[in-house]
Amino acid sequence: ADENLTQLSNRLISNTYEPSEILRFYIPKHSGLHRPITFLHLDDLIVYQAIANIIADKFWEKRSEVQGITTYSNIFNDEGKNSIFIFKKWQYGYRGFINKIKNLYKKDNNWVASFDLAAYYDTIDLKLLAEKISSKAYKDFTGFLIKCISAWTTHRTKKLHHGIPQGPISSSLIGEIYLLSLDQKLKSRGIKYVRYVDDIKIFGKTKEEVQQGIILLEHECKERGLIPQAKKYEIVNTKNVEEAIGKFPSLQSDEKRVIIKNEKEACHLFTNAFVPSDPAAFDVSKVRYILKTSPKNEGILKIVLENIEKHPELTDEFCKFLSNYRDSEDIATKIYNATIKKRIVYSYAEGKYWQLLAEFKIENTTTKKRYLRDAIRKLINNRDSFSLKLGLYKFIGLNDNHLILKFLPYETSCLIQMMVFPYVPVVSYGSEEFKILLGKLFSRSNYDAPLTAIKEILFSDKGYLLEDPNLISKDETGVIANTLGHSYNFDAIDVILNKTYTVKFKKWKIFLNRNYNQANSLIQYARAAFHIEINAWINYTDAFLDIVIREFILLLKDNGFSRLPNTTDSHGLVDLGVLLHDKNLRTFFPGMIDGFQKLHKRRRTTPTSHAFDKKTFAKTKSLTREEQKNYVSTFNNSLNQLLAEADKYLK
Repeated sequence: ADENLTQLSNRLISNTYEPSEILRFYIPKHSGLHRPITFLHLDDLIVYQAIANIIADKFWEKRSEVQGITTYSNIFNDEGKNSIFIFKKWQYGYRGFINKIKNLYKKDNNWVASFDLAAYYDTIDLKLLAEKISSKAYKDFTGFLIKCISAWTTHRTKKLHHGIPQGPISSSLIGEIYLLSLDQKLKSRGIKYVRYVDDIKIFGKTKEEVQQGIILLEHECKERGLIPQAKKYEIVNTKNVEEAIGKFPSLQSDEKRVIIKNEKEACHLFTNAFVPSDPAAFDVSKVRYILKTSPKNEGILKIVLENIEKHPELTDEFCKFLSNYRDSEDIATKIYNATIKKRIVYSYAEGKYWQLLAEFKIENTTTKKRYLRDAIRKLINNRDSFSLKLGLYKFIGLNDNHLILKFLPYETSCLIQMMVFPYVPVVSYGSEEFKILLGKLFSRSNYDAPLTAIKEILFSDKGYLLEDPNLISKDETGVIANTLGHSYNFDAIDVILNKTYTVKFKKWKIFLNRNYNQANSLIQYARAAFHIEINAWINYTDAFLDIVIREFILLLKDNGFSRLPNTTDSHGLVDLGVLLHDKNLRTFFPGMIDGFQKLHKRRRTTPTSHAFDKKTFAKTKSLTREEQKNYVSTFNNSLNQLLAEADKYLK
């Protein structure tokens, strides 16, 4: 990583750095229009953040005059340069924004006007932005900034001289600096003004006081090339503080608690929101929150399937809720019929539903082949929609072991290749088609896809593929040498357990020996299932522990623990449950074995293991998220104890 940063620094110093082509996703809005989201390459993100850091340092004192007083979005971190985070958590500023409104209302400022800015990021004038920053920085710096932003603008045409990329966190800072003089002007004129990003409210004790503030605000906005949303504001004599706050895209804690505690009420709220005769009941914040947090619910499911086409702006939330039904092929068919078969208008939405379908296990061979044919046809014909491409690639990669390699090497976008590479089936690694893909990736001038490829290959314990002289000769950026260095001693199990859990151990290859690859595959499957299918997660985790515990027993027996049980007998492998019940093993390591036994026992009572409990004949139950959280803790504690003991006997 240090070598890659050094290379980037040298490119900047030598003036050979050029901002790369961007990737844009167009997300549907409630209005029927799109919100462009920009993805930058890794080196561009680093450069953009470095630019933002310099600007933050230059404007730190000036911004402190208004932040937390009139302005509450993107609050600078108090630690300043000593923090790796440039901003405090958004909740901090949002709470301050709400509290400021409450305080103003308590002081009899009942008259309120809400003001919005149209396409805020897209309308920022780059020339004016350069003038604002040049007063605090040197000329070459502002020229370089505008050069980069012009290349990353959210507009398709690079001839336009306004707009900053929407998506990167650095743009949040640039946007705040652009509005800083506006904040200062209204504060100096005594306007009772509060702002959160581009949502603005003006308060007053009389209607006339608010009108004066609006006139000044509108004038100052137009002076900066910003477009005031006249239809989005009105002066209201509010009757209570809730009305003064209005609707914002975040729920208060008490509202969340009501929804979480009462599933019936959540379903009722959701159902009422979609009543055509009462559009005022449609509270998008509550709708989004219910969709994100609700488990399976037939009432909500029915409404979602009926409204998929009508509400493309809720695509992400619909997908989150529908993911509860990944075990239902019937629901997969309904999703397909409601979106892809109907030729949904928004390509972003279609791409998301293809991604969702990729997570369903489709057993019917005829159905799977039909879906694959559709996906391949669309991938061949689609050139412009990156979000649709991503969905199609994911579906193809997770439903066929080789088809994806016919297309991915020739994908024009390096960023799409980066996003898609994790869906390339591991069983295809090492094939001729896979080698062609690697050759194409490492011939690119950007790091993104090669770095992702290196990570996935190492996690699969196939690092030897990166030592191919033909591949190294194609390494355009030197990313292989820079990332791996000359000494290659990567342990995929250690990396996964360290990142996903709190387990650190550097001797997995020595410890597991011949069973390392099998254990590595199992823990990777567990990692992949961690957030998607928790029943599968506990199954893979238990299977991984099966290998670990057997090797642990063999290691101890080789070092004098003769009374421990044999892992095999005349019938073959001794069942893990039998090993965990061994009296001597439990005597030596009581707490550790209890933890493993609890996890093993719960695994046996999940639907992915058995339909019924063998002893009680009761139907088995799916693991819950709360249970998973507890079993992760159990896994960490017991495995760390085992590894500490094993380490005593490993050279």
